[in-house]
Amino acid sequence: MEVRFCIQDPTCTETTCLYEAILTAVVDAVSWRGVYAFASRNGVDYLIENPVVINYLRAGGEIDLLVGIDAVTNRATLERLQELEHQHHRFRPRVFWNESGRLFHPKLSDFTYEDGRRTLIIGSGNLTPGGLMNNFEGYTIVSVDEPEELDVSALDEFFARHAADIKSIDDEVLERAARNTVGLIQNVRAEGIVMPRRGQRAATAPRPVLASKFNRVLIAQVPKAGGRWAQAHFNSDVVRDYFRITDIQAHEVYLTHVTANSSRSRREERPCVFSETNRNHKIEIGAAKGQDYPDGGPPLLVFRERGLRIFDYMLLMPGENSYGPLMELTKKLPSLGKGHRRVITDMNVLANSWPDCPLITFGDAEEQEI
Repeated sequence: MEVRFCIQDPTCTETTCLYEAILTAVVDAVSWRGVYAFASRNGVDYLIENPVVINYLRAGGEIDLLVGIDAVTNRATLERLQELEHQHHRFRPRVFWNESGRLFHPKLSDFTYEDGRRTLIIGSGNLTPGGLMNNFEGYTIVSVDEPEELDVSALDEFFARHAADIKSIDDEVLERAARNTVGLIQNVRAEGIVMPRRGQRAATAPRPVLASKFNRVLIAQVPKAGGRWAQAHFNSDVVRDYFRITDIQAHEVYLTHVTANSSRSRREERPCVFSETNRNHKIEIGAAKGQDYPDGGPPLLVFRERGLRIFDYMLLMPGENSYGPLMELTKKLPSLGKGHRRVITDMNVLANSWPDCPLITFGDAEEQEI
């Protein structure tokens, strides 16, 4: 038996997020039973729509997911769970219909494997962007090999004891969840969170926007790379010092493309692939796929750091109004590592060179999710 306690510390580059631990555990699993007190739509999408999880489901893996609806988990989240259930017939989301007056608050994932192994991940993180990646959280990974046994009979007994309280998502469940909002529960006393009475709306409020330490900016010239430039090449210094990837097997980056009119694309979950041929690291850039490499100079990628290995980015081509000033920055500021110039700067420098850059606008609702 191996027992490993982990702290999810978004200020530490070497931390392994709960999200990354779950994705590692799901590889080769045959069943996955998850129980989470709170869930949000983004949290659900990030986990269930991850390519690793999709491949797991397509290969015959099963997911039984139980979420609480006492607070935070709202109607939009449950409707998204319904959609995903229709897309993946081995994905079975249900809710805990709690009338006890006590808060439903567990957070765990239980994995079984064909060779008899078992892994249990249990901790403080919910099925939300904060719980999976952005917050300070603690979790423990317990792993056993056959013939050892991991005693989860208490969980089995819980499911049996509360079978009548475990419901599929229907109109009654959606109506109850509609009273929840994704925010911070404020009705907290020293002894814990006080549950709202039946029919009473949970007291919530928007989370205040805090100054973030994750506001570094990377401006990178993109090499042609034999015509496959959408697989953007970065040297090891950039990968380590900017993208904060210290374990290439466990760490991915999470990218959101922002357009000139400030619209945001769906999040891209990208591994960092090391090429033995040219000794460079490659990260696929969705906005570059299908585009020809320009003749007037190298494209520029501009990244704004949002959290640990989480970035917004823009792709700039020669001739765009903002291209010239940012190209000058790559020539003026110290370049990180070898190869095409890649410079790390901050939001103030970016604003001076490009005052109306869409990356400067904070307004990312995801950052307010618990």
